[in-house]
Amino acid sequence: MEIMNNLKQWIKNNFYSRTSKHLNPGIIILLIFILSISYCLVRKEPEKVWNLRGKIVLLAKSLAGLPYRYGGHEIDGFDCSGFVYYVYDSFGIKLPRTAKKQAMLKEKIKLKRAQPADIVVFKLRRGWHTAIYIGGNSFIHAPNKQSRVRKEALDKFWKNRLRYVIKIIEE
Repeated sequence: MEIMNNLKQWIKNNFYSRTSKHLNPGIIILLIFILSISYCLVRKEPEKVWNLRGKIVLLAKSLAGLPYRYGGHEIDGFDCSGFVYYVYDSFGIKLPRTAKKQAMLKEKIKLKRAQPADIVVFKLRRGWHTAIYIGGNSFIHAPNKQSRVRKEALDKFWKNRLRYVIKIIEE
């Protein structure tokens, strides 16, 4: 019982104002400070899918202007599938290396359901072509040896050649 009385006396002496029975304003500020620090220490939620999609799109956009290189899948030059391969590989997502094999991936969706970071697959005269959808009816790709990695609108030309939209990242 003596311990409880000592504790009550210590609280009264240290937490309450000397002139009234209200909490000391300095102590209130201290408590708010301690609570705000403890809030910062709370464990954060795991990364959301949209953050990953955003990071993929951001990396793809940052590579615009790099040269086309047939068979390229490194920063010194990309072909279309090498570009897609490189971007996804940067986030630990393994994809096939060629456009034809990327086109065979299973999770095909309709264009109206496409989300940023999905893969768009086109059938061109010279073969399969892959790119990364970035939203807003646009995609980024390494088009050909006369060009560089660039953003492109999904216009009539490309829509007529679009075969698949492939969802890689699960919700």
